[in-house]
Amino acid sequence: MTISEPATLITDYLLAILTGALAQRIWRKSRDDMESDRAETGEWLRWWAAAFAASAVAGVTGGTVHGFQYALAPSVIRALWILTLESLLIAAYSVVRAALTLGWMGQRALRRAKLTAALGAVAYALWLTWSPVFLWAMVAYGGAFVVLVGFQLRARPLDASGRLLLGGVAVSLAAAAIQQSGVSLHRHFNHNDLYHVVQAMSVWLLFRGAISRGRYSSAPSLPGTSRP
Repeated sequence: MTISEPATLITDYLLAILTGALAQRIWRKSRDDMESDRAETGEWLRWWAAAFAASAVAGVTGGTVHGFQYALAPSVIRALWILTLESLLIAAYSVVRAALTLGWMGQRALRRAKLTAALGAVAYALWLTWSPVFLWAMVAYGGAFVVLVGFQLRARPLDASGRLLLGGVAVSLAAAAIQQSGVSLHRHFNHNDLYHVVQAMSVWLLFRGAISRGRYSSAPSLPGTSRP
């Protein structure tokens, strides 16, 4: 069986292994927090675990598409590619839901935000099936990061966790720019491969930022926004 883009397959699979392993670590930490009556931090971590797990799925399916696009049936390739994009959308939705746990919204506003996020994700998922272009999945991820950064700056002081998260977002945006630019270091190491390497750095920073949040106390609620 001929592998069409071996470097892309390998880097995608390695990125999937990394994100999958980190998802497991975050999930274990979330269980510890839930058992220790730190429900808000536990929920934050569970959504990050979901984001990393969905990203791992996208890495496996995306790598398979790049590596075996001429060996598998076109219908299988299309199904795997749509699964890749939808997995990235799930990851983006999970990041938004994690941001919603940061704690400065009242219950009514929080319910509306959750409903809006869910309906938006469903609509975007339908759009992706009709227009399965990688750029649209990246736009969804970028939008999720905008929400995360906005909520982070609004709800909490910029502590070590916040700085790591913002650093991860910045590196991820740089990775996206590389992917869209088409820059290649070598004819056997193209823009997708470089994107995966840089994105791995972003994944690590986001992981450190997400998991270290539990080391800091929650920011106090703003006047008039305390939850009943």
